[in-house]
Amino acid sequence: MRHLHFYLLGFAVLVAACQPVTPTTVNTTAAPTITVAANGQTEIDLVVSTVTKTADSGAGSVTDYTTGTDSGLGTNNSTEETAVAAIPAAPQVQPTPVQPPFRPKAMIGSASIILIRDLGIANMIRQEGPIEIWQYRFAKCVVDFFFYPASQGSSQLIIKDWDMRSAVIGGRVNEGKCLAAMDRHHQKLVAGS
Repeated sequence: MRHLHFYLLGFAVLVAACQPVTPTTVNTTAAPTITVAANGQTEIDLVVSTVTKTADSGAGSVTDYTTGTDSGLGTNNSTEETAVAAIPAAPQVQPTPVQPPFRPKAMIGSASIILIRDLGIANMIRQEGPIEIWQYRFAKCVVDFFFYPASQGSSQLIIKDWDMRSAVIGGRVNEGKCLAAMDRHHQKLVAGS
């Protein structure tokens, strides 16, 4: 008796395997949509459209589950929603703006606020009559900016000259290294603001 059940079960499986299968059609074209969020991030939404041939819609009809319409009868018999897969976009890389190198000669004629913006507060400020000297110390050099009144009797001071010297008394200054040190200091200030 036990063997009879196995034979019947095997026969049922064989009969089921030989039944004709109704093919399922899948629409492989998907329309991506790009959404820009409030914070500037973008997401790409990929809408997957599934079209299936169903037996309850009638012979030869195709139901589009994205719209819910039956192409054979023109009726709406959808009970499913459109599948949406969100694919997060790669984070946008903001290029770092390249600042022009700091050049002390370009400071000639500028007011003190411009020098503070570009090099920060001086390490030392000294007054010699109507002239103010702003001193900046770097690892290998010392740079002085000389402020003079913009015009006779004016209280506004502008840079009229600058000078660099070695950080060690009696040492030789390497102009290239000194300019590079000023530029590095300037770039750090600009990047930090």
